[in-house]
Amino acid sequence: MTVATVRGRSYYEIVRALKSIGVKYDSMSPEEASLSGAKVIITTREEAGAFAGSNKTVLLDTELEKYPAIAKAKILKTVIGTAADDQLIIGIDPGTRIGISVIYLHEEIASMLESSPQRAVEQVAALVGGISSHKKIVRIGDGNITMARQMAWALKKRFGDYLHVEIVDEHGTSQTADVHRRGMRDRSSARTIAFREGRAFLLSR
Repeated sequence: MTVATVRGRSYYEIVRALKSIGVKYDSMSPEEASLSGAKVIITTREEAGAFAGSNKTVLLDTELEKYPAIAKAKILKTVIGTAADDQLIIGIDPGTRIGISVIYLHEEIASMLESSPQRAVEQVAALVGGISSHKKIVRIGDGNITMARQMAWALKKRFGDYLHVEIVDEHGTSQTADVHRRGMRDRSSARTIAFREGRAFLLSR
């Protein structure tokens, strides 16, 4: 992973985003990076022309800032290769704070909280639409079954057969969570839900 920009403000924002998702990086000027063996480049739209015609994967700083999980998925896919099992699984723990865990290439690439079902649906929809995967699964805990069904319906309505949605039995998902840190329980529960098979949610016909 190479950060290739000479713009100070953009460099700061890119590096901050990379640190937040735990991605290691090198730093070069666009000219140096274009001649290097780097596979994945993050740069600005104004400087991206330095990589025109190359076989490098180029991500723009705006992509990384808005949806860092999508950018991380692209980075991992490029590094690991197309032969890997790229199944995407998103676990959702509905409640006052909605926990979301994103599992891709067998590792958690993002863990977040949302404050409303609508915001959670938009976040998950962006991830489903932006991450390349042969199979996409969203698993929603049944602790708040009304909210779970609302979110399942909204996602299934938007993506249809492109997305497999399951309602998962939440029993026991919070037992190992750190109850003393705000939000940790919700994110931990979402991670557990992601790895627990549920019953398929189907739209009424």
